[in-house]
Amino acid sequence: PIQEARGDTATINAAAGQVGYRPVFSWFNSISGLIDLAAQGTTGVKTGFSETLENQLVKIWNNTASALKSIALEDRKKDDKDSALSDDEYLEAHPERRPVVVVDNFLHKGSDPGAELVYDKLAEWTARLSTGNIAHVIFLTNDVSYSKSLSKALPDRVFRQISLGDCSPEVAKRYVVNHLDFDADDKEITDGSKKLTPSQKRNDLNELDNVITLLGGRLTDLEFLARRIKAGETPNKAVKEMIDQGASEVIKMYINSNESRKWTNQQAWSLIKGLAKIEALRYNEVLLADAFGSGGEEALAALEQAELISIQTQNGRPHSIKAGRPIYSPAFKQLTDDHVLSAKMELSLLGQSIGAENKSIDKYEQELHLLAKLPGQPAEIKPRIYWLLGKIQSSQGKVESYEKEAGEMKKLLSTEF
Repeated sequence: PIQEARGDTATINAAAGQVGYRPVFSWFNSISGLIDLAAQGTTGVKTGFSETLENQLVKIWNNTASALKSIALEDRKKDDKDSALSDDEYLEAHPERRPVVVVDNFLHKGSDPGAELVYDKLAEWTARLSTGNIAHVIFLTNDVSYSKSLSKALPDRVFRQISLGDCSPEVAKRYVVNHLDFDADDKEITDGSKKLTPSQKRNDLNELDNVITLLGGRLTDLEFLARRIKAGETPNKAVKEMIDQGASEVIKMYINSNESRKWTNQQAWSLIKGLAKIEALRYNEVLLADAFGSGGEEALAALEQAELISIQTQNGRPHSIKAGRPIYSPAFKQLTDDHVLSAKMELSLLGQSIGAENKSIDKYEQELHLLAKLPGQPAEIKPRIYWLLGKIQSSQGKVESYEKEAGEMKKLLSTEF
């Protein structure tokens, strides 16, 4: 709710409401601002009556921190065995006494104007709670780049994280059925028997077992499926249309988008092509591809942020890459099965690879040209010359192979719609 607020007054009210801070005279800040403006117009100097949004937020959260510390210490007694400890030492020795602060929807609408100020101040406040042993802090977020924001306030801390995955097929099926029966009337008929629920009246729900395997266990997708079935579609038809929609979404958002972005069409297609064949790609193997030769990790991070992919970690390092949503897996397969689209994107990838090899050949030829200018041609440089010649031969072979493939792609594009 804080980030949903519009204007400083609404933001102050929302922040105060979330922690129970009152009374809040947010209107007084507006009046003080007008007085400041009038005084500045008359004397050229502000009176200092009004407070900035930043100061108001800091005041609210600092008072909240004091209240939380009081809560953590309220059960402390003078005759406790550790009564000689100071308050700070007591809280450090008794983590179970500290309250828990939950920050939900962290970085929600984080790109909006003014959002950075709110989230930076919130991160700084929670950092003080944590380092001061006042409270335990839990962040709930959908933003995979949360650590960048938190690291500003806690640069020396490693964050413990729990990733919430998709539900199992059994739970997914039960969720869809329960959603169908949610508004059902369960009153008894006159003979004592109960009315059949909407799910019991349908004879096509046996299709759910197959379609949920394609759809996966993402809650938003399951809810959308349930709504389509409730509207009268069969599970098979509903999921087919959802996959079609997912494929169109991938093309529009990740390949044909004209917005400024940190990845190229070739990088997005390289991942789509790979994930259409297997469930997970090796993170470091992806970075070795020509498409990711420059700014590869930044592109992968941006594509994860945009939800095309999901990067899995192991022991704190990127480990593998999966589709950002389960339904994207069949959508990727559908896109790669489109021969014309596939040929178009492959031609683009091949052009990039040919360019990279030609650039390498040019670099090798320049070095050979320099070596040729050395007087007397020393015997010591012969191994280097042979190595360069071998590299040129290898790159030239790749160029010829790529150009042959590119010719086939062009032929397909000129004969099919």
